[in-house]
Parts: sequence; structure tokens; C-alpha cells
Amino acid sequence: MTGTRRDSAALAALLTGLAACGGPGSIVVDNANIIDGTGAVWLTGRLVVVDGLLTCVGAPADCAEPGGVEVLDADGFWVVPGLIDVKEAAEVPSNEQTAYLAFLLGVTTAAIPEIAEGPEGEPLPPTGSDDARIPVPRPATPVDEPSYPLGLFGQALAATIPPDVGGPPGREERDLQLYARSRSTLADREALLDSARAMGARGAAFAPGLLEQERWAAPYRLPHGMNRLVGFAMVAERIQDRLLPDRTPAEAEQLSAALEVLREFVREFHAAGGSVATATNGALAPGLALHEEMNALVAAGLSAEDALYAATREAARQLGIEESRGTLEPGKLGDFLILESDPRLDISLTQTVSRVGKGGVLYDPPTLFDALLDTPGNRVSDNPVRLVIGGAALLLTLLLFARGVRSHRRSLGPRIVS
Repeated sequence: MTGTRRDSAALAALLTGLAACGGPGSIVVDNANIIDGTGAVWLTGRLVVVDGLLTCVGAPADCAEPGGVEVLDADGFWVVPGLIDVKEAAEVPSNEQTAYLAFLLGVTTAAIPEIAEGPEGEPLPPTGSDDARIPVPRPATPVDEPSYPLGLFGQALAATIPPDVGGPPGREERDLQLYARSRSTLADREALLDSARAMGARGAAFAPGLLEQERWAAPYRLPHGMNRLVGFAMVAERIQDRLLPDRTPAEAEQLSAALEVLREFVREFHAAGGSVATATNGALAPGLALHEEMNALVAAGLSAEDALYAATREAARQLGIEESRGTLEPGKLGDFLILESDPRLDISLTQTVSRVGKGGVLYDPPTLFDALLDTPGNRVSDNPVRLVIGGAALLLTLLLFARGVRSHRRSLGPRIVS
């Protein structure tokens, strides 16, 4: 086993220990503003999780507090279902950090194609787990749909591009990629939109991956003023535009025009009743990509609330897991986010993640993220000695903290009054 994998295993053990401090999967979140994903909003509501499952969501008068369960006063905060990524890329991570980062930014379920082993034949570390004590997304099976530019949008294109239009001018990989990303500009626009409306009217499902097309149309820039985690080099280094080919001004203009075609297709498809869900295909950094995909859906014409549903209810439906996830209803898994602000006002506010709940176990993203760092931009796992010392100190601190609050109401932060 390499040093990197030993350090990674130690980090996993540390985070598992930290997760155990969250409790047995039973908690009451009180006085919160709850968007349950079904269309209902409970102002100053209550959410109850017992043994990992939601038992009540609604008005406090209708949701009794079970005895012996920790109560979290979330006055002024917003609770939404955990975010779901319909399709991530089948990448080969060097360690579990990709999964940890996605979870800490609110992705509680991710569909990642399985890869049996790494490039050197070594077994890969888990990138998902249903164990609530492990702070990574739950795994799901990806939808059986070819990636862009095929799939639903590709089907519509094939029927609306004139048959006499040839392929790319060359056979180099660069030319093939640019052509595939921009060929929608060759389609009959009205016929393409008619296809979008017809598909939407019959209730088809679509995960457009708009963010990936946005990256091709223009270089990406990190958002500012949102979750502090996105500012660290561990996240930012994964966002470079280096994976895309250089584009001439003319090619960039063509790709921008293609983006507008896709946006219009999504807008008409959704307006006609189609199911739109979030799929990142590995674009950008883990976790951040899903928030930016919701932003991309809003840029295409969906409301902020519809974009939130795309990352929760509709994503669960497209993955066939709507019986257990996607909305906050009794009987479903206790996977939820506690946000600082109402995401219906601005979808970018989904980045203001204060707590992540998985099976009723609460996680504090900054605390766990600090366990991945010794100084901003460096991994604790880069140095085994710092890992052991820093991890032990952090674990002891959290154990003492957990003992002090076990029988008391706990505050989320300075904005909360217990």
C-alpha cells in the first residue's frame, strides 16, 4: 500500500470517528423554515428524524418531540432536501477527498459509474456509502442514457439537422469535440423546439448538463461571497479550464450560440411539463458543480424553486429512488441541508450550507473540512504526523463538545438563539 493510500485510510478512519459524534441518527430540527420538495413550505416548522428516517415534517403542533432526542434550534435557517447528482463522471480519484468535498457542499446522493480498479490495478477507495456515519454521498446507479451530445437532446437534433450537413472539417479529437458541442446551431430551430415541447408534454426526463456546455462557451470563474470551502486550493485546483481545448474567438462564438440553443430547448421542454434534473458529468469541482448546474438551469429560464426541485425531487425520480430520497416526507431517509438563507430568492444561496444531515446524523462542513487541511490549500494527509496529532486533538475536542450538548439544545451559530 502506498503512503498516499495509508494516509487516505487514516483520514477515512478519522472522519468516521467524527461522524459518530453526530449521534445515533435521531434528531429534531426545530423552528426552521422547511422547503420539503413537494411544493409545501413550513415557516417555523419542525423536522423529526428517528433512527435515520423522517417521522414528521410540518408544524410543531403536529410533530411531537420524541423523548431523549437531541433538539437543534434552527430559528431563521432554511431546511431543504439533500442534493442529488444524476450523473457524475467516472473519474479515478487519488483518495476519498472528491467524495468528502461533494458531501460537505451538500451532495447527499451521487450517481457515479463503477470502476473496479485504478490505473495500477489497485482497488479504488469508496466514493459513496449508505452508512450515515461516513460523510460521503450515498451511491446511486446512473441513468441509462448516453452522455451529451446524445441522449434526449441528441435525439431531437438528429431529427432536425438537414441530412446534407457534413461532419467536422477534420478528424482530430479537438475538431470532433468542438463540432459535437456546436452542431445544434445547424438544426432547424423551430423544429427543434417543437420536439422539446412534444417530449416535455409526454413527461419525458432530461438531465441537460448545462454547466458543461457553459464551460465550453466561456472560461469559468469562481463565485464569490458564498461557501468559504470553494476558495481553498483543494477545490479551486480542480476547476481549471485546462481540460478543454483552446478555442479561437470564432469557435467560442459558435459554442456560445450552441449554448443558447440548448438553453431554449431546456426552457421549452420544462414549460411543456418535462422533468429536468441536475447532472454534472464531472464538470468543475465536486459539490460546487451541482450548485452551479442549478445556476445554469436558472440562466436557461427555470425559476430558482424549479432548479432546487431539479436537484432534489426530479433527480430522485430520474434515478428511481424517489421512495427514499428527493423530498422531506415521513418514511424517507433523513438526508437534508440546513441553509443560512432562502434559496428561492436566489438559487446561489444553496451554497450557504450550515449543516449537512445524512440519515439524521448532522455534520458541520467547516469542521470536517479543517480535518482535510493543515493550512489552506494543503491536505492533512500529506503529513502522517500532523494527521495523527491534529486528528486526535480535533476528535477529543468534538467528543467533549458532544458530551456537553447531548442533553441540551444546540445552536447552529451566532445567528441562532437557543
